[in-house]
Amino acid sequence: MKVLVTGNLGYVGNVLTRMLLEKNFEVVGCDTGFYPQGFLGLTEPKIIQIKKDIRNLTEDDLDGVSSICHLAALSNDPLGEINPNLTEEINYFSTIKLAKLAKKVGVEKFVFSSSCSSYGVNDKIVNEESELLPVTAYAKSKVNAEREISNLSDNNFCVTNLRSATAYGLSDSIRLDLVVNNLTCSAFTTNQVKLLSDGTSWRPLVHVDDMSNAFISILEAKNSEVNAQAFNVGSNDDNYTARDIAQIVEKIIPDSKITYAINASKDARSYRVDFTKINQHLGYKTKWNLENGIEDIHKVLKSKNFREEDFKDKKYYRVTYMKDLMAQKKIDQNLFFK
Repeated sequence: MKVLVTGNLGYVGNVLTRMLLEKNFEVVGCDTGFYPQGFLGLTEPKIIQIKKDIRNLTEDDLDGVSSICHLAALSNDPLGEINPNLTEEINYFSTIKLAKLAKKVGVEKFVFSSSCSSYGVNDKIVNEESELLPVTAYAKSKVNAEREISNLSDNNFCVTNLRSATAYGLSDSIRLDLVVNNLTCSAFTTNQVKLLSDGTSWRPLVHVDDMSNAFISILEAKNSEVNAQAFNVGSNDDNYTARDIAQIVEKIIPDSKITYAINASKDARSYRVDFTKINQHLGYKTKWNLENGIEDIHKVLKSKNFREEDFKDKKYYRVTYMKDLMAQKKIDQNLFFK
């Protein structure tokens, strides 16, 4: 099976690409190449690499492709808020354009990387049938894209939406703006497990390996099992408050202590998610738990002698790095290379 992975050089795309190759899929990658690689020092995978903005993909780029894992996007809430109109263009309109193009040329499966942030603020535990209440430009773009590409599904074009929990874990294009990664690195380099909120908001978590494996589960499933379906990706055991996460980090990282930012307040984004459907429907189970994931990160930080100046490096933070590329005039306000 020839699979196109958009955003293959991103945090999740890096891991998914390598897992696909291990399972003998033929992989084509598409990525702008904005973000640095090499955190884990891995060998560059041997795939066909398209260096292109997803807004510019053509029929020729999809030649021979049977499935698409669509991860490319402005990939978190803060990044999405820089320019909400651009977020809508890239995350929503370009997704629809790509899905329509894929259907036109005979691609069989389109697996869309959506997000549990689509559920917004919820006091109840939500599942795939719950109302979607997105509160950010990023989440709204995911919800809108989900709805429209689902309408394209038919017997010849299988569309599946994966609403993943907040990711954590190691990648060759590591992100330290994700809560578990951030708190772990903060604890290791500064001895502070520094919470920017009051820690009471709920967030579901999923290891980046498990998130990647969910895409593979969809690719390997019968179309009739997953067509026009949405699946939450994660485990019912992995709903945590930010304070819960901080306490586990504090326990694992020696000499670390939980601290709070000045005027820390409740994060408006709070939701607990039920992941029963993907388990019962596909037999999908996560392999990682939070403690093991934090220990894995800690081990690599020690081996790299990771320091506070490394932790603060802009290349590990999507918003900061993107703004720096703009300031250096390497990309313009529409995120095109100059």
